[in-house]
Amino acid sequence: MSEASLQLHRDQAHGAEAEAQEFIQNYDKNADSSLSKEELSAAIHHNQAKNPGSHKPEAKKKDVAPKAQKVPAKAAEEKGASMKLSRSQIKEIFMEHDIDGDGYLSVSELTKAFSFFGSIIPLYKAHYGLAYADADGDGLISEEELEKLVDYAERTNKKKRGF
Repeated sequence: MSEASLQLHRDQAHGAEAEAQEFIQNYDKNADSSLSKEELSAAIHHNQAKNPGSHKPEAKKKDVAPKAQKVPAKAAEEKGASMKLSRSQIKEIFMEHDIDGDGYLSVSELTKAFSFFGSIIPLYKAHYGLAYADADGDGLISEEELEKLVDYAERTNKKKRGF
C-alpha cells in the first residue's frame, strides 16, 4: 500500500470511528457503551422517521466533495475499484484491522475494516456482521468465527457493489 493510500485509510477509519462513537452515544439507552439489537433497531427506525424517503442525511455545503475527475481504467484497477477480493484477501484485511492484536475483532475494528472496504455505512455493516458471525455471543469475532464473517462480507458484496 502506498503512503497516500495508508493516509486515506487512516482518515476514513478515524471518521468512521468518530461517527460510530457519536451514534452509540446518541442511542445507547443503558449506558453500557454498546448497542443492543433493540437499541440499534430503534436507532434505525428513528433515523428513517427523521428522514422519510431518504436513507442518507442531506450533505452540508462544506461536506460536498469536489467533482470527480475521470480516472483511466488501468489506474482504477490499481486502486482496487473494480477488483473482486478473494476469501483469503478479505480474511487478511479483517485480521489487519485487529488493532490491539488480541486475536479478536471488536465492533470498532469491524467498523474500520468495513470502512476500508468502502462501505457507505460501515457502522451498520459492523453491527450486522457481528450479529451474523458471533456464534458465542461475546460481542467479538474470534478466528473460529472469522469464516462466517467472510461469508457475510461476500454475501452482502454480491448484492451491491462495494461492502
